[in-house]
Amino acid sequence: MDLRESPELGAFRKEVRQWVLANLPKQAPDPRGHRGLEEDEYITNWFKTLAKKNWLAFRWPQENGGAGFNEPQQLVFVDELMRCGAQVPRGFGISMVGPLIFQYGTDWQKERFLPPIAAHEEIWCQGYSEPNSGSDLASLQTRAELDGDHFIVNGQKTWTSRADAASWIFALVRTSTEGKKQEGISFLLIDMSTPGVSIKPIRQIDGNQGFFETFFDDVKVPVKNMVGEMNKGWTMAKALLGHERVMTGANVDLGRLIGKFKSLARQYERQGHPVLEDAGYRDRLTQMEMDTDCLLYTRYRMNTAVMKGQAPGPESSIFKVFQAELCQRLYDLGMDTLGPDSAAWYDARLSEEAYDIPMGMTITRAMSIYSGSNEIQRNIIAKRVLNLPD
Repeated sequence: MDLRESPELGAFRKEVRQWVLANLPKQAPDPRGHRGLEEDEYITNWFKTLAKKNWLAFRWPQENGGAGFNEPQQLVFVDELMRCGAQVPRGFGISMVGPLIFQYGTDWQKERFLPPIAAHEEIWCQGYSEPNSGSDLASLQTRAELDGDHFIVNGQKTWTSRADAASWIFALVRTSTEGKKQEGISFLLIDMSTPGVSIKPIRQIDGNQGFFETFFDDVKVPVKNMVGEMNKGWTMAKALLGHERVMTGANVDLGRLIGKFKSLARQYERQGHPVLEDAGYRDRLTQMEMDTDCLLYTRYRMNTAVMKGQAPGPESSIFKVFQAELCQRLYDLGMDTLGPDSAAWYDARLSEEAYDIPMGMTITRAMSIYSGSNEIQRNIIAKRVLNLPD
């Protein structure tokens, strides 16, 4: 791993920083009431600004409507966005199904779906989990039966993030019951406005509806909307989960988060003294700063492997497990920093700095579940990294 920057990369870093500072909306939204989702007005405007520069799809090749950045440029781009306090592009379309389509899709699929994704004109959601098929995704039961030039889809998906805002959903469906359960699965792109598609909100602890149940009742999906071969959807699922881990790994500025906790620890007091003066608190904070550096260098090591033409492979599982658990520990520390105020759920009387900590704590509970649960990641590490016997 070589952390030295070439003059060309240094010039690129300067270009990105200057452009972002000049084009980022000056007035960031108050976190009280702002969810930071890709359909929120502030994020939409920022993503469309990036799209006009062809920088929204920063991981995509130019021929597919992306920025065409190489791996070192992608690292610099993400670093500079976070340094400037700007939202890193992410979402089910830009970070997940888009890369899958230009990797496995037909020419028609590329022409139809990639331009509106790269322009932030269509929002996507994911149809993977089912009521009885969560971490054991291969046991899914949503059926798609071939009928001429269409599939007829029946079944249910759950935990469908952003289903209310999405124009399209990519879904894993069972097209055969023969062979192993990983076989007989296909990958479909489904228009959410198709007759027979309906959604039902799942209310969260804050009263919002970030997740949905999605139902398919005799939904007609053109065969041309299948990505890859019929009954080979498991290959698509694994490839897409790799893109999802990249998305989640590049979107958390832990250094900025630690800085916020330090600031709050100077403001909040315990027994008449700032929290930051507590030796035990400082020990926890110092350990997390070291862990954050370890995570950063692991990310650099993974990207260095990709730059050399190698696949990061199961090492990405190590990154995912460590990042998820570090984020959870960090927000636990944030809650301890606030003390009794940590119980003031979504209370507008909290400062902007403190308001989103209870929300962040609840969100990070899910980090060890989505993108493949940490238990499954540990199985991958045991088998493919440590070569342990079954």
